[in-house]
Amino acid sequence: MDTEKIEIGNLVELSTEKLVYGGAAIAHKEGKTIFVYGSLPDEKVLARIVRRRKGIFYAQTEEVIEPSEKRIEPACPHFGLCGGCIWQHIPYKNQLAYKQDIFSETVKKISKIYDFEIEPIIPSPEEFGYRNKMEFTFGSDDRGVYLGLHKRWKFDELTPVAKDCLLIPEELRKIAAFVENMAQGEAPYDPRTGKGYIRFLTLRWSFFERKALIGITVTNLIEKEIYKFWSEALSKEFPKNIAGGFITINPAGSSSQGKYIHLFGEKRIKEKIGDKIYTISSLSFFQTNPKAAKSLFDIVLEYAEPRSNDTIWDLYCGAGTIGIYISEKARSVLGIESEEVSIEDAWINVELNNVKNSHFILGRVNTVLAQLLKDNIAPDTIIVDPPRAGLAKKVIHKIVSFA
Repeated sequence: MDTEKIEIGNLVELSTEKLVYGGAAIAHKEGKTIFVYGSLPDEKVLARIVRRRKGIFYAQTEEVIEPSEKRIEPACPHFGLCGGCIWQHIPYKNQLAYKQDIFSETVKKISKIYDFEIEPIIPSPEEFGYRNKMEFTFGSDDRGVYLGLHKRWKFDELTPVAKDCLLIPEELRKIAAFVENMAQGEAPYDPRTGKGYIRFLTLRWSFFERKALIGITVTNLIEKEIYKFWSEALSKEFPKNIAGGFITINPAGSSSQGKYIHLFGEKRIKEKIGDKIYTISSLSFFQTNPKAAKSLFDIVLEYAEPRSNDTIWDLYCGAGTIGIYISEKARSVLGIESEEVSIEDAWINVELNNVKNSHFILGRVNTVLAQLLKDNIAPDTIIVDPPRAGLAKKVIHKIVSFA
């Protein structure tokens, strides 16, 4: 029933306007601003008000009264319940157009620069099944133990999606379903009570080798016999697709990171981007969409225009992927990375690709740049692929100092 009043829990009729960052459509009512998820511009919907933050209300579409002509049926049956995907009701080509508009508006708002041109977004070669890493959370209900993703805004509630999540290839969906079946009788960790011990399933996939690394996160080290049973069962069920397995012990917090224990098989898998082969260890960062990563690396190569006598610095280099990709065009490449496991992978990767002109420094980017600046060492080109939080101002200032 439409209560009309904009309050948390109420179902209200809204007319949407434009899409904003995060994939919600803006609506206005009673002098209030509402971000409506699951909607498109120029729609009339019934939406449930679910939260308020800093004067903005957030709502989830429950019924579309007057749909946009661009609306399509989401491919995933869990769309709207699962917090993983927010754009599936929009054709992919329209998603890109909306995102480009959002990006343009954001740049104008932040920079106060209005006269610029943005080149069209380069699409991902694959719309579904492209992710090489996925993390699911163990949960349980009256039907048993399941693997799911968190609901939007409800971090203590899960939607069982792992068996049919379209973001990962079919092989990983089958592995997730098998693990889910094996976990019946185990006790998933409950963040509300602190009880239970099995927390996360981490899947890492190689499209090149068609093999996976399987990781289980638990709150404490339990009987080795259980892990032995799991490893034997997985290897028997998927003899061609399981490269190895590991566990991490994390007694608290929301992360799957923790004390790493190799369980069985290989510790690394290999992926191919262009003509380069890269090793991926259980805990290191790697581009989650390898096919799109090639497009990205080609753009970096085009913009960097490396010459045979150039020195290139690859900041936040991870496993050395970008630097190695363009190394044959330059005189030398220096990668800087703070994660030791990624640096270990980077050194393996230069050997795999017979790269002779690349080396790496383990350390915080700001600290290493400060020392290089002090030593009066400078590059011809700097490539930056920062963590999700972006570049710290002090790092930006250091980079500018080399100009």
